[in-house]
Amino acid sequence: MASLTFSLPISLLSYLAIFRPVRAANGPVAATWSDSTFGPDGPWPAIEVTLGNEQKISLYPGREFQTFLLTSDYCNHNTSIPCYANQAGLYNDAQSQVDTTGSTGSIQFQSNPDYMLGVDVRGEMTKSWIDTVDFGGATIDNVSLALLDQSYMAYPDGQWYPLTVGCLGIGAPDTVNQSFSNSFGPAINASLIPGYLWSHSTTASNSFGMHIGSANPRMPGSFYFGGYDQNRIVGDILSFRDDYTKSITLKDVGIKVVDGSSPWEFESLGGLLSSGNDSITSGGLQVSVDGCSPYLSLPKSTCDAIAKNLPVDYNQESGLYFWKTDDPKYTQIVNSASVLEFVFIGDSNTKNVTISVPFRHLNLTLTAPLIDKPTQYFPCYTGPFKSYTLGRAFLQDAFVGANWGAKSWWLAQAPGPNIPSPSVVELGDSDSVKASSNDWKESWSGSWTALKPEDVASSASVSAPSETISEPAEVTGSPSAGLSTGAQAGIGVGVGIAGLAIIGAIAFFFLRRRKAGASDAANPNTAYNANNNTEQGYYAPVKNPSSPGMTDASTVISGQPNAMMYPQQYPQQQYLQPYGQPYSTELPAVGNTPTELPGSAIYDPQLLDGTQVQGHASPQQSFVPPHSPHSPNGQPGHVI
Repeated sequence: MASLTFSLPISLLSYLAIFRPVRAANGPVAATWSDSTFGPDGPWPAIEVTLGNEQKISLYPGREFQTFLLTSDYCNHNTSIPCYANQAGLYNDAQSQVDTTGSTGSIQFQSNPDYMLGVDVRGEMTKSWIDTVDFGGATIDNVSLALLDQSYMAYPDGQWYPLTVGCLGIGAPDTVNQSFSNSFGPAINASLIPGYLWSHSTTASNSFGMHIGSANPRMPGSFYFGGYDQNRIVGDILSFRDDYTKSITLKDVGIKVVDGSSPWEFESLGGLLSSGNDSITSGGLQVSVDGCSPYLSLPKSTCDAIAKNLPVDYNQESGLYFWKTDDPKYTQIVNSASVLEFVFIGDSNTKNVTISVPFRHLNLTLTAPLIDKPTQYFPCYTGPFKSYTLGRAFLQDAFVGANWGAKSWWLAQAPGPNIPSPSVVELGDSDSVKASSNDWKESWSGSWTALKPEDVASSASVSAPSETISEPAEVTGSPSAGLSTGAQAGIGVGVGIAGLAIIGAIAFFFLRRRKAGASDAANPNTAYNANNNTEQGYYAPVKNPSSPGMTDASTVISGQPNAMMYPQQYPQQQYLQPYGQPYSTELPAVGNTPTELPGSAIYDPQLLDGTQVQGHASPQQSFVPPHSPHSPNGQPGHVI
């Protein structure tokens, strides 16, 4: 049969020359936030991820390096009925082995369970693990995990209370993956999510931007790897180096009325940080910011100085302050346009930056298993804890972000419930964040009550405004203001694809006209069959030659379909470890049953340049897990 030919008009061919393919990165990866809120001390928003084969788990974001997970065995080791950890989801490591997605990966290191800086976490050492994680539709192989099945929060009354939600690892400074040394061969690598996304050219940088939002009043959370929502930053930005959980200088704490009459006999009161404590000098106090921790973990003298101006009672058993809800001042304060101010020293050590947390966000709820019945509380916590920490109570109103590749991180004021639609900005390798021009006070309009003089003079309760705030629209297109070169190229891709679609339609029209006289006996188009697709199965990512330490050539592992080995990001590492390849290639199922750490050995996690992982002491240099729970002071305690 004669071959079928057709020609296109010259004008149409000219379009083909215009719409040429343009290469671009995918852009920032947005988190999927759970529809529920969690925790017996909030409640708090959480991010939903999928591990292995459809294990959906909600996690608080904020841990450097490993992601900490509560396992399906956790409920077997405490007496809480019901098991509150079930609410956010528990990780079944045994099932992950059956599904051939998870394993110890022959990692013998065991970290301490104290993944929260602002609360004392006690119990058994963790078990290191790796598994696939789906984050916002992006798949990350061999993610570094730490499994918890016998760890608890220790409170001042000597009782240990069960944990309820784990914490998501969000990367580490100047680190793409986590490397564990061992005694029998090459170092073992486990993925850190933002480093993996960047090294696989999914994002333009090894970075994140976060504002966790709040449950009351409702403020949806915002979290991106590789970028940030500019509308979540208001005012001046504090810039720091290295770890985002490292200590920074808190200069002062104060109370301020932003709008309306004051429920106090003052409009503004400072000096609360050092009040009654001569050891806190004018230089301030070193504190950490930690998304895994719930409270404002501060010196008792500071908490007492704040509480002196509030209708609260100190509860010695919990180390927290309970609101006196029958006091008229209670509703006047928690619903008023007033804030607790945190004053930080800026980069120059002369410019102070203030982050305000409205009292509407400091009226939180304690529930079981921490207390028998729901109780409103003020989240200043007096310990025990690892270090002075500003946790989720603070992060309801603060933006935190980091460019791990540039070893820099930022802290800034976040807006109130009136949040504009997202303005997502992609971060390049050396980029910093920029604030929006939005008005912070206006972002709280309608969500707090500007008191009138008669409100303050009266003993009547003051109601909170009705909540009418709608969620920001979901971003489905390209990042907006502040687009990087890669994002701008992405726009070109969209235009090109649209043009090609038009061309295809026109070409199809011409082809149909030429084929109109063809025989009806011509074979129909073959239906798509997955078995005929030579590209199915393992996905082999295309290397980015511009990435540090990468070369143009890849070594294909013999006998494995489309599996690839990548040179390490750091030239000091002498071993070529599999990175980003399918689990079945890097981690064979045989011989990968969980292994207990010998008591005489020390296994330290190492960065790829040989440096020990920060924040992890070797097991023999820290506490020895007891065979049965004990209270923090060494006396027998009680596990709830």
